[in-house]
Amino acid sequence: MEDLRTVLAENLVKYRKAANLTQAELAEKINYSDKAVSKWERAGGMPDVDVLKQIADLYGVTVDTLLTKSDKPVKIKRKINLLTRTNVIVCSVLLVWLIATAVFVFTLLAMPHLERMWLAFIYAVPVSCIVLLVYNCIWGKTYLSIVIITALIFSIAAAIFITVPFTNSWLLFIFCIPLELLNIIYFSLRIKNNKKPRPENARKNEK
Repeated sequence: MEDLRTVLAENLVKYRKAANLTQAELAEKINYSDKAVSKWERAGGMPDVDVLKQIADLYGVTVDTLLTKSDKPVKIKRKINLLTRTNVIVCSVLLVWLIATAVFVFTLLAMPHLERMWLAFIYAVPVSCIVLLVYNCIWGKTYLSIVIITALIFSIAAAIFITVPFTNSWLLFIFCIPLELLNIIYFSLRIKNNKKPRPENARKNEK
């Protein structure tokens, strides 16, 4: 068992570094604590089978590969790097604003009698937030979702406030407060749970 743990530990370190991940980043991806990852990489314990499969899938290899000693260089399909991710996100957001600009210009040319076509830019703000939220769910950090959803909530309220003015329309922003509290509480609990080691894993590692 000790030999198997050592082999697994070496492979976990090797593949994690090849994937350019820190222990904390790997821990977040598999919903474990970085302390648990560190313990596995020091051969102080072994992850559960389902977690081991999750790690293997993350690196695009089999579980047997992680449990087998090999001197061959590790080759992992490179994930989209930070610069590429940033470019994709920026281009996507700019596309939203390009569409808003196109709607504004072409509507102004085709139907000049229409007023307030500048609202296209107002609604581009919450749409941009939705785009950012989608990409953040794929590539980003959980805590950033709090900021993005905050911007989304208040930008939608502002868009409605500007578009459909009515008596006491400022109450829309009061309604945003409980939504914002739910947003903060939900993601705070998610962050806390992600950092907390699973009890069954902790017991196994102690063996």
